Amino acid sequence: MRRQKSLLLFAGTTEGRILARWLEQEGISAVICTATEYGAELIDGERSNAENGAKSCIRIRSGRLDTEGIGALIREESVGLVIDATHPYADQATANIRQACRDNRGVRLLRCLREEGEPYEQTGHWAKAAGPEQEYGVHCVSSLSEAAVWLAEREGNIFLTTGSKELAPFSQIPDYKERVYVRVLPLEDSVRLCRDQGYGGRHIIAMQGPFSAEMNEAVLKEFNCRFLVTKDGGRAGGFEEKLEAARRAGAQTVVIRRPADQGMSLEQVKNEVKEWNRQ
Repeated sequence: MRRQKSLLLFAGTTEGRILARWLEQEGISAVICTATEYGAELIDGERSNAENGAKSCIRIRSGRLDTEGIGALIREESVGLVIDATHPYADQATANIRQACRDNRGVRLLRCLREEGEPYEQTGHWAKAAGPEQEYGVHCVSSLSEAAVWLAEREGNIFLTTGSKELAPFSQIPDYKERVYVRVLPLEDSVRLCRDQGYGGRHIIAMQGPFSAEMNEAVLKEFNCRFLVTKDGGRAGGFEEKLEAARRAGAQTVVIRRPADQGMSLEQVKNEVKEWNRQ
């Protein structure tokens, strides 16, 4: 009798949810890990077998894991293949997953990495192009701290879309409580982190994406924001819609460059999993 193969998927992105649904549809047994209960709920809500009551081949668990925790889970589940489909900017999570796989011999690791957004200026200088309303610019920086320092030297309101866990650098901007508007997930922890940093009232925008260019543009104009701060989340992360919204609103986009990483596309990962499952 053929031994059941065991797969571990770290799913913190749209690609992760797509892979979870695909694994279930393919009948490939897997444990799906998410950092938060909210992430687990998103996957559970999209499960194909959840709709017809059939027994599923996937199990979902939530909670952040360090290297030791990941290693223990690998051994507990006798995992042969690990897929890292965490966010491109979740560099610590990716480092923990890689180290755990190195520590457990015989475990193969696939990194599912979403494509970057459309080409934009990478030199750190302004890239300007004529648009229907005004010229717009893209300014690239290497870190959140660098973005905050750069913004502190300029005037104008700021639309911050980098998440609730990375607010501290922007709290160093003069008058940040009046200048910065933060969009975060509609979770109690996210709102609490905003309040802990001193944000309140209309400066906390708790919404679930993805967001259209029109929605982003409306926020920029509603709060008279001159700057939009974002990570390059690629097409799946609504990056292009943010660039377009800033162009329309006459705002300037500050892009946090991605950490250096290598991986494969969603389709490449699927093909590798099929080959592994046939062995």
